[in-house]
Amino acid sequence: MSHNVRAGFVLTLGVMLVWSSSAAARPAVLVNPHVNGNGTPTTIQEGIDMVDPGGKVMVLPGTYDEALVIDKGLTLEAVGGESGEVIVAPSGAPAAAITVTAETAVTIRGITVRFGGENGIDGAGAIDVTVEQAVVTAVNPPLGASRLIRVLNNLDPQGRRARLVVRESFLDGTITDQPPPFAQTFGITFQGDVDAVLERNVIRRTGGACIVAATRADFGGETNADIVDNDLDDCHPFARVASIIVGPPAPLPPGPVIVTSTGTVNIVGNTIRNSSDSCFPNNAIHYEFFTGRIERNRILGVVQGCATPTGRTHPGAIWVGAIRPFSGPPAAPIVRFNDIVGNARAGLRVAPNITQPIDATCNWWGSASGPSGAGPGTGDAIVVEGSAATPHFAPWATAPIAETDDVTCAGGG
Repeated sequence: MSHNVRAGFVLTLGVMLVWSSSAAARPAVLVNPHVNGNGTPTTIQEGIDMVDPGGKVMVLPGTYDEALVIDKGLTLEAVGGESGEVIVAPSGAPAAAITVTAETAVTIRGITVRFGGENGIDGAGAIDVTVEQAVVTAVNPPLGASRLIRVLNNLDPQGRRARLVVRESFLDGTITDQPPPFAQTFGITFQGDVDAVLERNVIRRTGGACIVAATRADFGGETNADIVDNDLDDCHPFARVASIIVGPPAPLPPGPVIVTSTGTVNIVGNTIRNSSDSCFPNNAIHYEFFTGRIERNRILGVVQGCATPTGRTHPGAIWVGAIRPFSGPPAAPIVRFNDIVGNARAGLRVAPNITQPIDATCNWWGSASGPSGAGPGTGDAIVVEGSAATPHFAPWATAPIAETDDVTCAGGG
């Protein structure tokens, strides 16, 4: 039996078994915008409403002018990719192109999202969302803050946690390097009691940070993340912070803040650039709270000489700690095996509240002689603010190390 004949037989059988009005269960539904009758949905929302919890909604190529609500666990998957994309592109400016409210696992796979409102894919509460091989693009984003993908879980009444996985996806905020005002579009934002895995994504041209990992709104709870092997470029943060921000939610209340939030946020194997030489990013990685590993990243020319210090951060490829009056445990990441090259002002800048030396050994600072500033060399500088503890930076790598398997830093300073 030929491939086409087999495919036709399966599709016909699917119509008989899944879409027949007499069928008791619909574990799988095929959305076809070109066919009416036989209970076949022509919109994605119809398919979502029709499928059983835990089932699969398969969508044939086309452009769907819909703002979707996923209120049950399911897999939403593009099929027939060789004949075109599955594009979710709601007209106008709805709050989100895809809103997830289900508390059971939702997977969104192979879908293209184009949106002109506040959010591309959005969810709140103890949800479980996986986004794979998706394309999410802001189209004429509003001047206010917007997000390509966002998950918030603040103060769940039962203490439940949210889960977010974004992998092998392309996110584009479409913001060029222009003077403000421009849209403050963030790439991936998660906040509160969330366990997140962001891996092998490409994020481009955001008017805010490319990635934000934030505490709960009350500065409590636990936030964990693995941010691994992503490719970030042209993050133009309107607030002049960073490509990746790990810390408090915005805006902050006035006066001192008591922080009880805990968590482990690992930032490993990412490449971060600023190809347009924008003046906006003060940091590639801004790490105010939590513990974790900042390792094997390539931070290449992110901070420009025109970067402007703010009340939250000062220019440097990696910033650790906080200027603002927080009470609670300071950030304590390990910073090792990174290539930190071509960044103005500093390669690593340590805030005044860091009173214990952090491990910043075995980094390549762009020179075999090691870091400048607190170090003896000519590479990107280590700058220690106020009475902060000087990091342990020796031995350092004498050649690029991030993309190697070297764990000894042999031959360093």
